[in-house]
Amino acid sequence: MADHSIFAAFQPVTVTTSGRHIYDFVGAATRVAFKRAWANHAIGPGRIVTPALPPKNEHYLDWIVLLTAVSRAKGTFRMAECGAGWAPWLVRAALAARQRPEITGLELVGIEADTAHYVWMGDHFRDNGLNPDDHHLLHGAVSAVPGMLRFPVIDDPDVDYGTGLGMTARAARTIEVKGWSLPDTLYIFSGPLDFLHLDIQGAEYEVIPPAMADLTRQVKSVMVGTHISDERHKGLAETFLAAGWTQTMALPRDTANATPWGEVRTDDGFLWFENPRLLV
Repeated sequence: MADHSIFAAFQPVTVTTSGRHIYDFVGAATRVAFKRAWANHAIGPGRIVTPALPPKNEHYLDWIVLLTAVSRAKGTFRMAECGAGWAPWLVRAALAARQRPEITGLELVGIEADTAHYVWMGDHFRDNGLNPDDHHLLHGAVSAVPGMLRFPVIDDPDVDYGTGLGMTARAARTIEVKGWSLPDTLYIFSGPLDFLHLDIQGAEYEVIPPAMADLTRQVKSVMVGTHISDERHKGLAETFLAAGWTQTMALPRDTANATPWGEVRTDDGFLWFENPRLLV
């Protein structure tokens, strides 16, 4: 089946391979060290390649939301990635924004609690020609209440990207990190966010509802990866609808979904909502 039409608004970028990275179609270089299973996919150094469009797995949906937000932006593009890992979506947004002459500046915020993943955020920015000091890469966790909190220590950071605050009580080891509420995160920016990417491993149900008024004032588009249960996934969707947001896509957890672009399996739930008050 054909790809989503948003991909036609961006040109695939030709890259020279390093032997240590894999590449996507906007030219983002990602170290294979970030995920152990990728080691066999790195092409040897010095090859000139033009990566294909992304495969139609659940991250294909993230691409659609991200590129839609970038395509609409003018002036400064503002984005936060919460539960960022190595911040793949922030970097992809920055590289996609280079293809949009309407975008003249970037404000990016990444929040990640695991220490290794947080360090990798800075590495990933630098690998792709972005200065981390020009943005806000924060070692912390998005939580309902700001302040210091405990977060589980991850033993295998190149394998485990699913640890969240809800696992702290049964963790063998924990570290102290700063908790960032969504309102505190949003008001780092100089203006409304074009896109908020949230993948916070179950904390979304505690974090989002009390922040809905701030989200409605400050965010144009939001994507939430949902966890735990389909009932809570549906309840969170209803929270956005009750606040006047438009549901653009809502797909359940652990499901093979028929889409106009072919079958896409979602392991996490997927919510994409847009704010008609700011999208004018």
